[in-house]
Formats: sequence, structure tokens, C-alpha cells
Amino acid sequence: MTCTHSVVRVSWIDADQSSGWSEFKSKAPWVIHTVGYLVSSGKKKTDFVVLADSHLPDTDQWGGLNQIPMGMVLEIQTIAESVPCGHFYENTRYTRHSG
Repeated sequence: MTCTHSVVRVSWIDADQSSGWSEFKSKAPWVIHTVGYLVSSGKKKTDFVVLADSHLPDTDQWGGLNQIPMGMVLEIQTIAESVPCGHFYENTRYTRHSG
């Protein structure tokens, strides 16, 4: 089984929150850069771009999912295409994915 994904860097505006009572002071937003396997990307600003840090191809389970609202995305840059996400380890001592 061959499983590949694009690895991307998403640049996006971070949301900000404070708790309790405070005086509002306008400040520049943070631009955050998040890198990961591209799980899906939205088209509308109400959709999400979804990244993950790992993928188990035999069960289609994702690790470290990060959903970023498209309305906050400034840029999606492809770092690499067709990057393997993992493969079956052929060793009888480890039976996690055997069946």
C-alpha cells in the first residue's frame, strides 16, 4: 500500500482572546505558520484547511489534526508533493497492524 500526501505550510491570522475586564488596545495580529500533511482544503471562507502530523494508511486514522478557518488563511505554500505518510513494518515482534 502506497500512501502519499502533499506537505504544506499554511500562513494564517491567529485569533486572540483575553479573559476578565480589560481596556481594548488595537494591536497587530500574529501571523502563524503551520506545517503538515494536507488532509483537505476548503474553497469558501467558512470552510477549513485541515493539516495533520501523521497518518495511518491502513486504518485511515490521522494524528495531530489542525483545522484552520479559510477566512483566516493568507497563503498555502506547497513544500513537497507525494510525500509517503508511512508503510507497514515487516517484523513479527510488532503486531499492531497485522491481521
